[in-house]
Amino acid sequence: MGKNDVRTSVLRKITVTSVIGGITFPLTNFLFDSLTAQLIGAVSVGAVTLVVQFLMDFERRLGSVEDSQSEQTEDIRRALDEGFAKVSAATQLCAQLEAAGMRTEALGRLVAQAAEMEHVSSNLQRGFIDTEMDRVTYVLHAFGEKEATYNGEDREWLLGLTRNVTKSIDAISTSTADAGRTEFENGFWGSNLGRYYLAAQQDAVCKGIRVRRIFVVHSAESIDDHGLLSVCRTQASLGIEVRVLDITNVPSTPTSNSILHDFILFDDELSYDVVTAEGSAPSILCTRLVLREEEIKKRRDRFRHFWDWATPLSIVDDRLAGQVLRRQG
Repeated sequence: MGKNDVRTSVLRKITVTSVIGGITFPLTNFLFDSLTAQLIGAVSVGAVTLVVQFLMDFERRLGSVEDSQSEQTEDIRRALDEGFAKVSAATQLCAQLEAAGMRTEALGRLVAQAAEMEHVSSNLQRGFIDTEMDRVTYVLHAFGEKEATYNGEDREWLLGLTRNVTKSIDAISTSTADAGRTEFENGFWGSNLGRYYLAAQQDAVCKGIRVRRIFVVHSAESIDDHGLLSVCRTQASLGIEVRVLDITNVPSTPTSNSILHDFILFDDELSYDVVTAEGSAPSILCTRLVLREEEIKKRRDRFRHFWDWATPLSIVDDRLAGQVLRRQG
């Protein structure tokens, strides 16, 4: 209540009290003979009237305060309910992540970093951030659906999987995807991504992880290709188990007759597939992450079948060395 309202209320009480006292005074003439008694009676009635007004005003204000407190209490209760609901949802999500074996530290860092960011006013920056968040959301959703697809060749998937592998990497490398102008020369392994991928594999080998690769060619003459052997020897020197397979020598089986394509098995539970376009030069249409158990089993069986028929690099080198000696002799 403002000062003007207080002043008005006081004046009103004084006025009402004076009027009622003035009206009461003539009536006291019939009750009391003494002027003193008449004045006391009139003043007493005025005092009671003033007290009644104060009590009525107090009751009104008390009711107003109670209503206000009730509204505030309801607002606080609503805010607390909403806050606890959000906390409960966040706690539930964190519990689900922990139950799935996921680390919640990364999510915490993401939220903390987002909270510390200054307001992004640029449409470009805001759009880029939204795109990246959508990309991560898609990957999480795709893992739930047991398959993810990326148009072209994805860099982050390949390097991220290699850096986080825990047991094994089994790969089939074909000239269709990895070769350049000639067999494996100036191809994927000479690219920036190829070098980073090779370095990540070397780190995996140093951690005790088994890395095996089969280089698939389509003729016996291709096994002796200088570019192919140079790539094989480089990888073997890093601790990677390397074999070369002439696919024309593999017996016809359901495993070998299926469509041949590049894939990498990580820990025998996830396959990184490269889908190429037909043509003289290698062209990667898309990359897929496959997690369905039936598809993983097919790739495990195919790799083991090819591995058994492939020729170890040491045997290839011994044969070439023998050919050189025969020519010199």
